[in-house]
Amino acid sequence: MIIVFALALGITSVLIYISGFSPLEVYWGLLDGGFGSLHRIGLTLNETTPILLAGLGLILMFKGGVWNIGAEGQLYMGAVGAVVAGLFLTGVPGPLHLLLVAIASFIFGGIWGVIPAILKIKYKTNEIITSLMTVFIAWWFLVYAVRFPLHSPTAFIPVSDKIPFTARLPIILPGTPAHAGILIALGLAAVVWFILQKSTFGYRIKALGINPDTAFYGGIPVGKVMITSGILGGGLAGLAGMAQVSGIHYLLADYLSANYGWLAILVVFIGRLEPFRTVLVAILLGGLLSGSHSVQMSLGIDVTVVHILVALIMLSLVLEPVIEKRLERLF
Repeated sequence: MIIVFALALGITSVLIYISGFSPLEVYWGLLDGGFGSLHRIGLTLNETTPILLAGLGLILMFKGGVWNIGAEGQLYMGAVGAVVAGLFLTGVPGPLHLLLVAIASFIFGGIWGVIPAILKIKYKTNEIITSLMTVFIAWWFLVYAVRFPLHSPTAFIPVSDKIPFTARLPIILPGTPAHAGILIALGLAAVVWFILQKSTFGYRIKALGINPDTAFYGGIPVGKVMITSGILGGGLAGLAGMAQVSGIHYLLADYLSANYGWLAILVVFIGRLEPFRTVLVAILLGGLLSGSHSVQMSLGIDVTVVHILVALIMLSLVLEPVIEKRLERLF
């Protein structure tokens, strides 16, 4: 891994130097911007939360052989569900209201996540294509919602009204923006690990992912397992949308996600479809994203250079097994 990181940093150092900046200064800015203070750690945790939640959902689906890449759309639908529950389920105590918001986001995301699985079972469609198409449908549904039925009459831009305080996630680090979504995500990472490693359902998921025909002839209800994993996976991605609504923006808008659903796919593959490895990779990516904003503002470096830097580091982690094998053959 050290060699892979060195290759990525070497390539990006050239790009940074050509852009007129010191590579060491930029790298230190990334590290300091992501983890240099309690406030910046809070920002990193907030970046980590939606990526991790969506990634946990993808693990359940990918392990079961359902290659649903629509976590971004499930995040959007979960955000819609969170706002609907937050605005219209009023008059209930704070903890209960927040629970209802979480349930609504899980249901909205789960419904959206199970659609590709149902189409695959019933019509033998390719779930990669159908889940990709559902992302665009969810996006335009969100855009429609914030412009018409959920549009705030007092806003000049397409956003909803703000959800009440009872529907918002509490801050866990005083003086920082870090909200309780990261605790939910870490708890769910342990739940997903337990499901996969210690439960009958987890065994069925993994058997289905290895060989669907063998699983079927072994008595595993393939269709039910696919549908259940689609609901659970989509529901977890829906909670990522809830984290953005209840923890960051407190309203529905078309800028809720910075491609978190797509980044979750990358994080899951780097984490080798293992929940706790995915936690570490998500925190690393969250720190890089948070640090990239800091570097852009403090040094004035062009945002495209920072994005290339982050992309190369993550790409090097994806290609780590291939690069290591090639190096072993060379030496």
